[in-house]
Amino acid sequence: MTNYLELAQLPDGTIVLRRSDDHDNPIVKIEFSKDSKDFLQGQELAVAKEMIRAGIESVSGNVSDLDEFFEKQRDKFSKKHNIVH
Repeated sequence: MTNYLELAQLPDGTIVLRRSDDHDNPIVKIEFSKDSKDFLQGQELAVAKEMIRAGIESVSGNVSDLDEFFEKQRDKFSKKHNIVH
């Protein structure tokens, strides 16, 4: 099974960045208040994506295409070798 990063909105409205093979331990959680949700008018996922992009850029430099970044991360995870001792 291929392991990659995914951005998902949970049934309770929380938005998480997680590994595709580990839904129980998100890397990032974003929760918007009711007032924020009202203001965003259903665009929470798009705003969360931009928030994550900004975080990645602050750590690793310019990320012009977040989808491309996630694609590279998926490739990196899928090329990981398992070592059994």
